[in-house]
Amino acid sequence: MTTAQRNGAVAGLLAILLAFAVDRPIARAMAGMDPAVLRLARFVTWFGQGAVTLYPTGILVLAGLAAGFLLPGIAGRLAGPIRKAAAIFITVAAAGLADDALKIVFGRARPYVWLAGDDSGFGFFRYGAKFASFPSGHTTTSVAAALALSALFPRWRPLFLSAALLIALSRIVLDVHYLSDVIAGAVLGAAIAVWVLGWLKKRGWLPPQIPQDSRLVGVVAEGAKKTGSKRN
Repeated sequence: MTTAQRNGAVAGLLAILLAFAVDRPIARAMAGMDPAVLRLARFVTWFGQGAVTLYPTGILVLAGLAAGFLLPGIAGRLAGPIRKAAAIFITVAAAGLADDALKIVFGRARPYVWLAGDDSGFGFFRYGAKFASFPSGHTTTSVAAALALSALFPRWRPLFLSAALLIALSRIVLDVHYLSDVIAGAVLGAAIAVWVLGWLKKRGWLPPQIPQDSRLVGVVAEGAKKTGSKRN
C-alpha cells in the first residue's frame, strides 16, 4: 500500500466515524422530502445496481469469446476489448461480493426501519433486506465501476465519478442508507477497484497510464523525426 492509499484509507475511516454523528438527523430530514425529488432519486438510483454494469460487460465478454472461436482470424483483434470488458466485470463483481459479505457481518437496520420505530443500529450476522444498510451496495459498485471505466476512458473520468456521486446521494434521499453507509461504500468500492485494477495491470490486461507530459514528449519526438526526414 502506497502512502497516498494509506492516507486515503485513514481519511475514509475518519469520515465514516464522523458521519455516524449526523446519520439520524439526516435520515429524519430526508423523510419529509418532496415527492418530485424522490421520483428523481428513484430514477437515478436504478443505475447503481451492479447488474447495470455486470450484464452488459458479461455479455460483451461472452460474445467476444464466441466470435473469436467461430472466426479465429479476428480473435487477436478481439483480445484487447474482451480483456477490458472483463476488467470492468471483475472489478464490479469483486466490489459487490465484498459489500454483500460485510452487510451480513454488520447487519445494520436501514433508516426507514429506524424511522418506523421497528429496529435500529447494528445486529451483527443477521440477514435480510432491511438489515443490509452498511455499507451501501449501490455506492460500492458505482464507485468501483466509475474507477474501472475511468482507467479505460480517462477523458470521461469526471462524468463517471459524478454519476457515482449522484447514485450515492440518491440512496440517502430515499432513506435506504445512512450517510455513513454511503461513505463506507465509497471507500470499499475505491479500495477494491484500486487493488483489482492494479492486479490486472500487472498481468497486462490493462494498459499502464501514460503521463500527459510523456505523451507530449512522444508527439514532439515524432514530429521532429518527420521534419528531419523531409529535410533529408
